[in-house]
Amino acid sequence: MFWRKKKNDLEFAGDDNDHRDAFRIRPDSGRPILLKAAGNSCYLVNISGTGCCFRSSNFKEGVTAAGTLTMASEDIVFPVTIRVVAKQRDICRCEFTKISASAQEMIHAYVLDVQKSQIRNR
Repeated sequence: MFWRKKKNDLEFAGDDNDHRDAFRIRPDSGRPILLKAAGNSCYLVNISGTGCCFRSSNFKEGVTAAGTLTMASEDIVFPVTIRVVAKQRDICRCEFTKISASAQEMIHAYVLDVQKSQIRNR
């Protein structure tokens, strides 16, 4: 799949805490993504096919929660289960532990659309 990061033996300077295997983007303000989990609703800071990041002080590192992702502009809602991998102040960095293949494909398509839009608007 073209969106998965390629593994290589070269060392690059960068963020050592970046453990996602897919490219992430900041959702477009006109096309936000809402996560509802454990009684909380949060707009995503960034998303990839393998995880997401959001602001909330209600989650602790290591917590797993079932919920839904809502892509309002596409009128799409799908279930996900997240696990908080890291927490920095109120930023929760999560991986999807349960997500359907079709939902993951929708996220990858969304990421690609937002990237194209950002390139056109430069």
